[in-house]
Order: sequence, then structure tokens, then C-alpha cells
Amino acid sequence: MVGREGLLLAGRKRAWLTRSAVARVWPLTLVIAAGLGLLLYVATTSLPYLIASPSGDAHLGSLNDCLSRRLAGVTRLGWAVAPDASRAAVFGPRVVAVCGEDGTHARLDVPGVTALAFDGDSHLWVAAGGHLLREQDGVLQTVGDIAPPEWLIGHAGGVVALDATGQLISVAPDGKVLGQAQVPGPGGRLSVGPGGVLAAVEWGGGFIIYDARTLELVRAEAPCAVEFLWWLDAEDQVLLACGASASPESPSPAALRVEVRTGTREPLPARTRAPARRLSGRALYVQGCDGFPCTATPP
Repeated sequence: MVGREGLLLAGRKRAWLTRSAVARVWPLTLVIAAGLGLLLYVATTSLPYLIASPSGDAHLGSLNDCLSRRLAGVTRLGWAVAPDASRAAVFGPRVVAVCGEDGTHARLDVPGVTALAFDGDSHLWVAAGGHLLREQDGVLQTVGDIAPPEWLIGHAGGVVALDATGQLISVAPDGKVLGQAQVPGPGGRLSVGPGGVLAAVEWGGGFIIYDARTLELVRAEAPCAVEFLWWLDAEDQVLLACGASASPESPSPAALRVEVRTGTREPLPARTRAPARRLSGRALYVQGCDGFPCTATPP
């Protein structure tokens, strides 16, 4: 039987234990609260950074920062980068923004834009409302009429365009048509190689190479089921990502390096390669990044 003093001692002991437990729990509560606060801080401060991450690009960050300020609140539909990455442009439904590394910038009201490109002299070209416009002295001037292109890419002497019907056309700065060709069907993907000398259309699981200026045929073949084509640093070399072969007896390589003038092929090992465009005037690959151009890993 416990006496009065024993009960008092037991009560004091329980109270001490309770205070001790609270003392231990309180710092833990502070740690948890601090952790949650830090998590909330990181979430609220990192999310805008992630959204604006194109501005942190090592090569194109300053241009993207400029473009984002010119196009605040505008839906971004497409972009283009000058051959040497000295300029970049982004367009929305009714506006085009263009920025340069030298600090120049402009916001141009152009309704109905469908494509942008920079030519070999880093002049901006815009396809809009059935017209082809070229930048001259900071103003877009109409150089001709054109069907809305699926692709518009600059070359050494102007631009080359590919429309939804497979019509390929090369245009000089004064609007003169330098060459025309017909791709066998729609759905092609157009690109131009180093120096703006050669152009490629990926179509039907193969590729077609043209002289970018005259559109004279250089090579057309399907050495594998081509899924993507990258231009390499040599002006006549491409890298092909190959799909699985339809015949188990004749397996396809994962990738091929092809010299487009001679047809020489070299199988390459499989690895992850992101779709990207190589700039024609600089060994730099770019890809879309939240509606802006961003540096991509070389293939």
C-alpha cells in the first residue's frame, strides 16, 4: 500500500516524465516545422525557376530571357535561332519577338504567323497569311506569296520551305525562286546542314538530300527505317536513328553514320539520342524548351 508521500512522489515523477517528453517532442516539432517550411520555400521558389529554365541555358539563356520579356503573357507557337546563335525569335498568334546578343530586340505585330527562320546572313524570315516576309533594316518586307509551310529553314542564300503537300521551294532574299522539288508525299521533316549547303527531308522511313540552294537531288535512300536524322559537323555527313527491322533475319543497326554524297555507311552503337537541330553556322544543337529554343546534347 502506497502512502500519501509515495503518491506525491509518484505524481511528481509522472509530471517530470511528462515535461521531459514534451521537452523532447518540442524540438522535434520545430525540426518538422522547419522542414515543412523549407519544403514550401523550395516549392514556391523553384517552380518559377523551372518554368523560366530556358533563361538559364548556357548558350541561349540571355536571348530567352529577352524573348520572355517581349512575349510576357503570349502563347508561344514556334521559334528559330540564327545560324551562329547570335539571334533568336519566337512567335505567338499575332506577334513575333526577336532578340540579339548585342542587346537589340523588337516586338513585331504580325497576325497569322506559321513559321520563322534565319538565313545565312542572320536575317529573319516570317511566313504569315500566305506571304513570305524578310527582315530588312528592322522591318519585315514582303518578298512573295507562299503556301503556309510546314517547315521553313534558312540556307546560305535564302530559305527553303516545305508545305503540307510535299512542295519544296528555295527562295532568295529578293524573292526569286532558286529551285523547286516535289517530295513524294506529305509528312516530311526538313533540315539544313552545316554551312547551309545541303538540305534533308526525312520522309517515308528514308531520307532525301538536296542542294539547299537549287534543290537539285543529291541522294535518296532508306538504308534503314529512319526515325530521325541529325546533321553532323561535316557538311556531307548525317546520323540516322534506325527503327527495328521488319525482318528478324536481317536486323537493323541502332544508328548509322552516312556520307550523303558517296553513300558510305557506318553502323553506330545504340544509345539515347534526343531529337535536335544542328545550327548551320555553329556546332550547337538546339531543341524546343517550354516554347523557347534550348541547347541540346549532341547525338
